[in-house]
Amino acid sequence: MRVTVLGATGRTGIHVVRLLRGRGHQVRAGLRSRRRAEQVAGLGAETVVADVTADADDLVEALAGSEVVISAIGAPDPDQASVDLVDRDGVITAIRAAEKAGASRFVQLSAQFADSPDQGDRLVRSILMAKQISDSVLRRSSLNWTIVRPGTLTDDQPTGHVKIAGHLEPGRVSRADVAAVLVATLDEPLAENQGFDVIGGEIPIPSALASLG
Repeated sequence: MRVTVLGATGRTGIHVVRLLRGRGHQVRAGLRSRRRAEQVAGLGAETVVADVTADADDLVEALAGSEVVISAIGAPDPDQASVDLVDRDGVITAIRAAEKAGASRFVQLSAQFADSPDQGDRLVRSILMAKQISDSVLRRSSLNWTIVRPGTLTDDQPTGHVKIAGHLEPGRVSRADVAAVLVATLDEPLAENQGFDVIGGEIPIPSALASLG
């Protein structure tokens, strides 16, 4: 598949790029600026400036030719203005751009409790509310969508095992395992037009996704 990864130089996005290339996909690494290109150098991905906070028409051009868009973007800090600019408005811009560019699939990295912010940690509630809005826009879009809501992200080594369900108890999960889930959704029809939580667990990722049925 031809896949564009938004937020490709982030701590989760870079795992996504590496895994996609390992599976033989044609990968376009979406960067906020060319200065970040060296962070994905050597991974075999084409690089393109795809700033979701800049001109929407430029983003459409950056996504042109993509069959799939995987969004791993997130605000660089918890400041409300930054969160609204990136996690809410930026993702919505990316969704609309993907539609206009002719992409068929959009996989969104969200967060646990984004579908019910009032139940989440008060410290990140503004982020959850922003993601709730953009997730809702994705569900109502013309795209084939998947929304992955991980628990607290860690930089631990990948295990290849997780727990997946529509709603789960609060938990932790490594960024590497979340990236593997994002990529694995492309091969699992049961993940299409689904939103689900993911935390660390004992079930191999393909089996965990297959349980969505």
